[in-house]
Amino acid sequence: MRIRRLTFRNIRNHTATQLLAADGVNIITGMNGQGKTSILEAISLCTLTRSFVGTNDASLIRRGEKFLESSVEGVSDYGVSRRFDLRYDPTLGKTIRLDGTPAGNAAQVIGTAPTVVLSPDMKAISGGGPGERRRFVDMVISQAKRRYLEDLIHYRRILKQRNAVLAAALKHRRPVDRNLIETYDEGLIERAAHLMMERTRFIEEFKPLLRQTASDVAGGADEVTIRYQPDCSRTPCASVADYRDLLWLRSQQVAAEEQRRGTTLFGVHRDDIRMEINGGDVRVSASQGQHKTLLIGLKVAEFHYLANQCAETPIILLDDIFGELDARRAERVYDLTRNLAQVFLTVVSFDLLPFLRGRTLGESEANIEVVGGNIEAKVGDSIMDIAAQHATQ
Repeated sequence: MRIRRLTFRNIRNHTATQLLAADGVNIITGMNGQGKTSILEAISLCTLTRSFVGTNDASLIRRGEKFLESSVEGVSDYGVSRRFDLRYDPTLGKTIRLDGTPAGNAAQVIGTAPTVVLSPDMKAISGGGPGERRRFVDMVISQAKRRYLEDLIHYRRILKQRNAVLAAALKHRRPVDRNLIETYDEGLIERAAHLMMERTRFIEEFKPLLRQTASDVAGGADEVTIRYQPDCSRTPCASVADYRDLLWLRSQQVAAEEQRRGTTLFGVHRDDIRMEINGGDVRVSASQGQHKTLLIGLKVAEFHYLANQCAETPIILLDDIFGELDARRAERVYDLTRNLAQVFLTVVSFDLLPFLRGRTLGESEANIEVVGGNIEAKVGDSIMDIAAQHATQ
């Protein structure tokens, strides 16, 4: 997938913005707070149906405005024109269109233009709690397999309803209605068993990709692996039926404790994905530099996985990551990504991209300068000349 045109209104400090994208690397420069990240958010709203920053949709709307909208026009790897439109109004909700046709839900859009996002906040994937790693895995699989996303949506809906029953029983100090809980359990366990099986398959397919990409980023210095730890079993199972049986058993084992605590204590929302570097848990044994290397390796592996599964080249969004990297890692990331796909990257200054000095932007590259929500695109200028212009402003 290649984006040709991005148009959006009322996103953060942007009033009305239109961008014609280069096929290769689009370098978005500007001081903090000028609206660089908003450009990437506008893309992710269309391709992922939400901002990657993790904020709610209402907070994205420019102050004083009542709605936001974003539109991406592009071309698939097979030469087919695609268009993604999203409009959000806090009163009317979210409207999504794919090629001009209303989409019933996010699952009909996600994965059509697979998108890989890397930002400093994502370091929690390796260093944070299990929820961060589950979120990473869920987003990757959801882009590759629509059924997984649909199962996940249904699972979360049932879980919310089940938790409400348990919480109400605790609040009013009454026994849980076991007949009602068991009606939820049937749907919850069926969805969970399929989700766990898909997570099992994903980890086995993803593991060799991560091992290779992490080695490429680190120059072969570290050995990285990833393991799935399902909530209901010490090791992954071989079938949906096995997961289903273990989940039923687990539901019975925790029933009394659920009554005491008022919440569901089994299921995929309690899984973990363990990441190891040189045989040790990354949360304990990895240095800051190794965490950065692992995160980059994860994202490059994600790119290759999605490219294989979706039969469509993913778009890459790199948000202010070069300020987090030393010169060697920064150059390696740039070289790894620019040869893979269309890239949109944000950076405060070309000083953070010293390896580009003296180069001339080609026809497939662009520098997009952002000042106060306004943009100016430069194509074919010398990087050194652009850097000098920034220094004198």
